[in-house]
Amino acid sequence: MNLSACALVSVLVVTGARTMVAQPAAAGPVFEAASVKLTEGAGNAVEVTPGRVTARGATLATCIMWAYSIPRSQLAALENGVSGLLDSQRYDIAATAGAAVPEDQLRLMLRSLLVSRFNMSAHWETRQLQTFALGVTDNGPKFRVSKDEGQSVERLHSRLTREYLRTTMGTFAEKLSDAMQAPVRDETALTGNYDFTLDLTPFLPQTGDRPDIGGMMLTALREQLGLRLVPRRGPVEVLVIDRLTAPSPN
Repeated sequence: MNLSACALVSVLVVTGARTMVAQPAAAGPVFEAASVKLTEGAGNAVEVTPGRVTARGATLATCIMWAYSIPRSQLAALENGVSGLLDSQRYDIAATAGAAVPEDQLRLMLRSLLVSRFNMSAHWETRQLQTFALGVTDNGPKFRVSKDEGQSVERLHSRLTREYLRTTMGTFAEKLSDAMQAPVRDETALTGNYDFTLDLTPFLPQTGDRPDIGGMMLTALREQLGLRLVPRRGPVEVLVIDRLTAPSPN
């Protein structure tokens, strides 16, 4: 399972569609101020602080994925021209809400910005995709319920090591969706908030070959956390981008 070589999932059959999701910007909450600039900088990440969204060297694909809380496998393009725009250019985006608002509200605001500045329109389709079910191994989980209260926290200790605090299995499954390049559904039946660390470093190949992140993830989950990913195929909602254009001036 070499996720570094190609995407893990492939689209098979379109089984249905939903209504358009990209409405005029005025239909949803908007940022008080926003700056959008082309950049050659690296990063490709979206960062959030209270009332503010900052994208650093981010592709439109990364921005859309964050705005709609979906992995790359659930993002598609209607035409090749649109597909090229998703990953070909990078942007620095600094947007403020004017006040501290919940993250869900910031995601809606970024959707509005994508519509107003990039003329984005999109629709949902139900497609048959590769998915994974997150479950518990026969020996049970190797982590404990968090003793602290508060929001879920993910700490990056290195490129391959992450610590999770006060994290539900549902939230963890969403994180795994990005790593596995396929939707991951929580079927652990574990309902608490948990503290644990996931470290892929011990499973790096010793030969200098390109690492198989998917295979490393499966092993680390089993050995370090007592969890497993079971491959499946089923209906998944995919966001299909119908239109994108160059950004409007600030």
